[in-house]
This record gives sequence, structure tokens and C-alpha cells, in this order.
Amino acid sequence: MVNKMAKITWLLLLSTALGYPDAWAAGGTSKADESAPTSLWEQATESYNKGLEYRDKAWEYEKKAAAARKGKERNKNLKKARKEYEKAARQQLQAIERQPQFHEALSSLGYAYRKLGDFESALEAYGQALHLKPNYAEAIEYRAEAYLGLNKVEEAQQAYELLFVRHPGRASQLLQAVKGWLDEKQKGADTDAEQLVKVEDWIKQKEKVAGEMSGVQEMRKEW
Repeated sequence: MVNKMAKITWLLLLSTALGYPDAWAAGGTSKADESAPTSLWEQATESYNKGLEYRDKAWEYEKKAAAARKGKERNKNLKKARKEYEKAARQQLQAIERQPQFHEALSSLGYAYRKLGDFESALEAYGQALHLKPNYAEAIEYRAEAYLGLNKVEEAQQAYELLFVRHPGRASQLLQAVKGWLDEKQKGADTDAEQLVKVEDWIKQKEKVAGEMSGVQEMRKEW
């Protein structure tokens, strides 16, 4: 994974130096895109979409695993989900190799790595996506979840503050992820009790503020 990410980093730097068009980072097409080899964009998009299809299949297996009554059935579906995430990662790597500035593919690559437990590679992929598009809410939120995978809860909290103002939906999703992280840590023996209390207090505070903001928005609608 690390070697692949190093190659992607090199490609990204090269494409920036050569002034390749940045249609995906801009969120659309531009006149500059007309000079780009269309076939490469089409191939990159095809790989990207295939990667999303594999990701969706992984989600279905995860749902089956969550609903499974027997541990054997659950593990079987989780293994299938992992295989789909591996396929998704390969497709997104192909997309990025064809178009290094494809920020959606970089973010989706980070997602696949995160689900595979490779949090360091996930962070690198998310970081590159955000280098191309700093306000990309999906990458900000999912990168924060990757931080949680490495127990870097402070970084996740900082991401929440960033999302809360402009992307409250993503902020709410991240807050649920932090709560899930806390629940897991509270079950463990080797935990920093003081840190967990602080995180729990932080969650309560953010839930209170979010509730107040939601109430204000409802009042504005009535006005």
C-alpha cells in the first residue's frame, strides 16, 4: 500500500508541475479540459465508478454481517466485504494513475483503505484529496474517522469544528463516529480513563450545541 501511495504522490506532483487540467478539483469542466486526452478522463471515470460499485457491494455484505445471528455467518460476510473493498481500492488506484488530480477518486481510495484497516494510507489519500480541494467535506469527515482508527481523537475533534459551520450533516456523522470510538474504548482495559471522560464531556457539549442550533433553525422556518 505504501509503495502505491508513494507512486500516486509522485504522479500528483508531476501533474501539478506540468499544469494538467484540474476538472475534478474544480467540481466540473472548463475550457482547459478540452486539451486533455478525453480517453484518459473516460478511463479514469470508468475505474472510479467501478470502484464505487465494489464499495456498494461491500456495504451490502456489511449489512448482512450486522444482521447475522451466527458468528460464522457474520465472519463470512465480513470477509466478502473485505474482498470488495480490496477491489474498490484497486479501481481507485487505476483512476488516479490515469488522472492524478481526481480528488473524488483519492477520497474513495482513502475510504477503501480505512475500511481495510490501513489507516496511514487512508490518511495520505485523504490528505492528497484535500490538497486538491481543501473544503471537500467528504474527505474531511472520513479522514477524521481514519484519525479515530489511530486513536488520534483530538484531530477528529478539530475536524468536527471545521465541519459544524458549513457541513452540519457531515459533522453529525462524525460526532456519531466519535461516540462509537468512545463506546469501544470504554469496553477496553488499557484505556486512559481521564481522556475518555474528557471526550464524553466534549460529546455532550457538542450534542447540546447542535440541538440548540437545530431549534433555532426550526424557529426561523416558522418565521
